[in-house]
Amino acid sequence: MIDFAADIVVQNDKFVAQVGSMERSVDNAMNKWRGDGAAAASERSVADKLRGNHLATAILGIVDDYNTYGSQLEGQRDALLKVADVEIPAAGMTVDDDGTVTAPRVPTGADEANPGASALAQQVLDSQASGLQTRVKALLTQFGDTETAAAQAIRSSLQELGQYQRDPDGAPARSEVQSILDGRSQLPADPRKLHEFWETLTPAEKDALYGHDSYLGNRDGLPTADRDHYNRLKLDDELTRAQNGDPGMQGKLGDLQAIQTTLDGHPDAMLMVMDTQSGDLAHAAISLGNPDTAENVSVTAPGLNTNVKDSLGAMVNEAAKVRDTATDRLDKLPTDDPRHGRDVATIAWIGADTPQGDYKDAAADLNGDTVRGYLQVADDRLAKAGAQDLASFYDGLRASHDGDPAHVTAVGHSYGSLMTSHALQDLRDSGRQSVDDLVVYGSPGLGLGYENPWWPASGDARVEDLGVSVGHRYEMTADSDKVAEFPRFGPNPQALPGFTHLETGASVTADGVHRDRAYGHSEYPRTGTGGELRTSGWNVAMIVAGLPDQAVGKH
Repeated sequence: MIDFAADIVVQNDKFVAQVGSMERSVDNAMNKWRGDGAAAASERSVADKLRGNHLATAILGIVDDYNTYGSQLEGQRDALLKVADVEIPAAGMTVDDDGTVTAPRVPTGADEANPGASALAQQVLDSQASGLQTRVKALLTQFGDTETAAAQAIRSSLQELGQYQRDPDGAPARSEVQSILDGRSQLPADPRKLHEFWETLTPAEKDALYGHDSYLGNRDGLPTADRDHYNRLKLDDELTRAQNGDPGMQGKLGDLQAIQTTLDGHPDAMLMVMDTQSGDLAHAAISLGNPDTAENVSVTAPGLNTNVKDSLGAMVNEAAKVRDTATDRLDKLPTDDPRHGRDVATIAWIGADTPQGDYKDAAADLNGDTVRGYLQVADDRLAKAGAQDLASFYDGLRASHDGDPAHVTAVGHSYGSLMTSHALQDLRDSGRQSVDDLVVYGSPGLGLGYENPWWPASGDARVEDLGVSVGHRYEMTADSDKVAEFPRFGPNPQALPGFTHLETGASVTADGVHRDRAYGHSEYPRTGTGGELRTSGWNVAMIVAGLPDQAVGKH
């Protein structure tokens, strides 16, 4: 069985290579081909790739059956033969095909001085034989049960494969799925309900839903592996179209290339959001590590002037440094510490529009983009609009996580701190589960309750509206941070009750590393001169890891 599984893998790899060759051939043709025929060929290519991927996945399921049950049967066989071929002959006994063990017969009256000795010896041998027989028959039964389970599993996998081969479009789908495909109903909007529904679907049904909605991977509540799979398919499609001048992709090529380059640079990256259509800007979210299995998960929402084309790569690099630093500290904990070795996933989230504009040259060149940017950053409408998507994203993380709930940290920089605050307020107001920890830095205010928007310190900020408990709210404000010095949306968090104030100045951290200070508004997440996180970045990593005792408090 194991050898057969290995041969299937070889053949399946050849098939996958052929599907990839087909896809590349079509992509090459698209370089010079235009019109309805080209669009139809491109759509057919995507559909065939989906079908090919499904067939390959179904075949790998059969491989898993053969490997899993083959290994179990091998172990049971080895245990059985050890008893039958070693222990039983060594005891001078024999075993029949049905597992009956027979002890040798002790001659009657062999010891004339003690006539009962023969009977006693025979009794001991028979008892030993009975024990060996019990073990042999139990192993035979176990082996037979495993054979039966293997046959059932392989038969089921073959039936699924056969159904898909007979009907490559995956139909007939169940009535609930077909109703969605026909437009008579929709997928559940609630991330938890969507996750529960998704877990009941076959691969063919999932593919059919992707054919119905190619932005399927952006839905909160889907497992991250599936989000990544379908979003990468959509990325391939849109990147090919943008490179070939599709009018629908006008102005999006740079964003799409940034997403692809970032993914290529991080083998453990997972594409959780890929959307060029719903906002004025392209949206993307990339996770380093799998948030469905990690015990510690963070989501960073950025501030003004952040966009996918210019900012995604740097944000993901920063997320990688935070993850590496957090993981290193967790690995160095004593092995009897329950936090030792816990996994970390860090997510760079540009899932909504943020204010854009050339603020540095505004005085010299007060153009339309600059004015628009000023108006956007002085207004909380983009923050509130994005907060709805961010709150749903947090819901999706909770819904798709495996096992015990993860320790989730919300991180917000600049305008992103305002958006994060509104997302947490939305979660609290609707009774949904909030995050465990909150870290904000360079904040222009959190949009909490206050009386006078232009002199917010005069009001009463309702910190409890965040839904994050005291001792789990953290803020950092660097020297000469002009944005944080102008609290347009309420008091700067350093003036709010219940926030722990973390250091941004140069420090030697718990790992013995000298870390640079953060100065101004943009240096908080960036690495210092030695390539290490600054003190502010170290503090973020420690909160994300669930190690607040190793963060550097404000001097």
